[in-house]
Amino acid sequence: MTTTRADLLELAATLRRALGTDAGAQPTEPGQDWRAGWPALAQLGIAALCVTEECDGFGAEVAAALVVSRELGAALHPGPYAALTAASYALSRWLDEDHRAGPLAGLVDGTHVPTLAFLDADAVTEGDGPTVLVSGRARLVAGAADADSFVLLAADGDRMLFVPKAATCATIHAHSFDVTRSCADVAFSGAAARPLAAPPAGSARVALLHGLLLAGDALGGLERTLGRTVDYAGQRTAFGRPLGGFQAVQHRLVDHTVRLRGLSLLADEAANRLTDGAEGADRHALAATASVAESAVPMLHDLLQLTGAIGFTWEYGLHLYERRAHLDARLSRDPRRALRSLARLAGWADAGAVAVGAGPRLRDS
Repeated sequence: MTTTRADLLELAATLRRALGTDAGAQPTEPGQDWRAGWPALAQLGIAALCVTEECDGFGAEVAAALVVSRELGAALHPGPYAALTAASYALSRWLDEDHRAGPLAGLVDGTHVPTLAFLDADAVTEGDGPTVLVSGRARLVAGAADADSFVLLAADGDRMLFVPKAATCATIHAHSFDVTRSCADVAFSGAAARPLAAPPAGSARVALLHGLLLAGDALGGLERTLGRTVDYAGQRTAFGRPLGGFQAVQHRLVDHTVRLRGLSLLADEAANRLTDGAEGADRHALAATASVAESAVPMLHDLLQLTGAIGFTWEYGLHLYERRAHLDARLSRDPRRALRSLARLAGWADAGAVAVGAGPRLRDS
């Protein structure tokens, strides 16, 4: 599948219609029962964008997945799309064929939902056969309460594990700052897991994809908030003229528009390079992840300030995007980590401590 600009625009428009965001409705706190409607959304192909063609997916259409992530972020969708897509990417490539029938059959149609989790450094695994036992904790797992299975990334980046039954784990602490999605810490105590036969750079590929899609989620909320703030500034009057008529307000809105455009271009370029395996793919992905994580929350907070008192009310809903962007930054595992990795790749730090490999190609299996 080769995705053109027209295809991406049509995908975005189709998703807006399906999500009900094409009419510009005000954001509201969504219900958490998103699983019931997920198979219908999956019929649009959004769950299969990074699933291999052998598993009835589209390969590694990262640019299209980024568009989906933006639209779901703008709609405040409760599902963990970034974690789900990254986990599906790994499972469709590296889960052994003897165990593919169950989990992989449901990835594309949305009936099986895996999520990605990063194990703490003190987690341990016992055994070295086709099934091992894992004990430890994974913090900030998106969609932990709704997932059917987990793909675990070891802290050292050397190993990925598949825990096929979420029932063998325990949710020990829920994070509720972002009220639009479920997120929790998960404890594994002797949970049966299958090692994924990933190449040395496999964990880095999965982490890069995950971080970029989280950036897309934040960009979608930022774009929606900016649009609503511009509309508000044109309608709300003060001293007999629209707020948007004051130069100070105009300058701030223009600054945010330019910043959003720059962040979007960076994320789009990263998605294209990750798909094609182009030179500098990892640098662009890390730069996009870190830039959006650092910029989105301050920008959203300033836009909220520009709406005045109404912007601070629970009912108006702009705070939901700021809360969500906070969690996106935390789920991407600290923007400073991405900046340190970027510095090492550029040769500005100890080359022996490089966290990710150079030029991962997501389409490779």
